[in-house]
Amino acid sequence: MVDEGVFSILKLNAWYGKKHVLKEVDMTIRANHVTALIGPSGCGKSTFIRCLNRMNDLIPDFRLTGEITHEGMDIYSPEADPIEIRRRIGMVFQKPNPFPKSIYNNIAYGLRIFGVKDKKRLDKAVEESLKKAALWEEVKENLHQNALTLSGGQQQRLCIARAIAVNPEVILFDEPCSALDPIATAKIEDLIAKLKKDYTVVIVTHNMQQAARVSDFTGFFMLGDLAEFDVTEKIFTTPANKLTEDYITGRFG
Repeated sequence: MVDEGVFSILKLNAWYGKKHVLKEVDMTIRANHVTALIGPSGCGKSTFIRCLNRMNDLIPDFRLTGEITHEGMDIYSPEADPIEIRRRIGMVFQKPNPFPKSIYNNIAYGLRIFGVKDKKRLDKAVEESLKKAALWEEVKENLHQNALTLSGGQQQRLCIARAIAVNPEVILFDEPCSALDPIATAKIEDLIAKLKKDYTVVIVTHNMQQAARVSDFTGFFMLGDLAEFDVTEKIFTTPANKLTEDYITGRFG
């Protein structure tokens, strides 16, 4: 794919009721790169990432202004289908949330919702998705066991496989490693580095070392403002904003 902006965000403002949580955010997110979002708790990172696939639509009293386009389409236009947007822009959450079903049915679930009934096609998609999520070798003999019997790290990779199965273009990660141990975290980080070959990846993380390790671009949020956005190496070595420097050197946050 061409290295170009897959998302264009212009003058994005967001509110929960009267609380103004995102303020005039402008950002371009590039295809087939990893973009990390960092900043202290409550600064707007998770709200921002959930704007990208309309997850905030499900929250009462949420509203936004501004524009978010994905590959040239305004995802908040009346013509946009939120279900299709969430298929194209998948999401992996902070805490692994497999369905209380078999490993196989966790992956096949989304495909069936979108009308895939052919068993050969489902089998192929399950295998390919688990391979892409680096889980196939660990579970291929036990596809019909309950997904809840997997370890936390395996469950998170299963959730990544489930997102991959419906053929998205973008995968959003909202603090995907915060509930995992260091070994499981390393596996997820390695997986994210591989996924950008096929997908655009956006990750919210409270772990600055993780942002430095896995991302190509980093945005630093502070009290709803995008204080700085640049190439990751520059953010972590020569930030332009004093607030960014103070945060990454541990002076606050």
